[in-house]
Amino acid sequence: MKSSKILKETADVLKEVEERLKNVTALSPRKKQNALDKIREARENFLKLSEEVVVDNEELANFFLKRATRLKTSTSNKVIEKLGEKEYLKDVDAMLKYSRAAPYDFAGELKHLNKAHKAYVWGMVSYFAVTAFLPTAFKITSLVLVIPILFSLLSMKRRGYMGFMLAMSSIPIPMITGALATRIYLEVLLSPSGIQEAAEGLGVSTTTATIIAGVMLIFGVASVVLLGYAAYMLYKHRHAFL
Repeated sequence: MKSSKILKETADVLKEVEERLKNVTALSPRKKQNALDKIREARENFLKLSEEVVVDNEELANFFLKRATRLKTSTSNKVIEKLGEKEYLKDVDAMLKYSRAAPYDFAGELKHLNKAHKAYVWGMVSYFAVTAFLPTAFKITSLVLVIPILFSLLSMKRRGYMGFMLAMSSIPIPMITGALATRIYLEVLLSPSGIQEAAEGLGVSTTTATIIAGVMLIFGVASVVLLGYAAYMLYKHRHAFL
């Protein structure tokens, strides 16, 4: 695959960047070492990836090569002083981020992200379902969360970092609600008087009330399990987001 060769070339260019950076005096020793560590990691990431390519994406591989070449050109005292160390280090950070995200484009790692996305979607569906028979405060909270959840879904589809942050900040309340709902509906199912009270409150038969409580219990457990799994997987694969 052409991508494999280009990614290997990108790693070679980053090796040259390392050698050039060692002679740079425009950065403080601490920032210089930090930049060297990041470039070294990026080089190793691209080199490793060049041997694991299963999806050929020549256009993206060329983009990485161009960014590495641009970084190489910028790695001199004169250019760093002209750009400013902040801009130069920003380019170094970008190169590292690209190297960490690249496996999701070339090595088939995207399947793990898709699993996390599906778990997040169905976990949120379960959360909204479980609030149907909970007190009004829970319903209001779910309505407040609709917008950030929708934005997180749209952004995560494009692997945007904002989507990742929104998802991670949106998960705790639905998980807590799911846990509370699980306890509430379990108590209702285990208590004959609870079923009777639920039936009277809903204006349905005890059989219907039992079915509703059982379904809500399933949704409660599902929201906790699925969102817990989604949070774990999203954090584990956080480098996929840019």
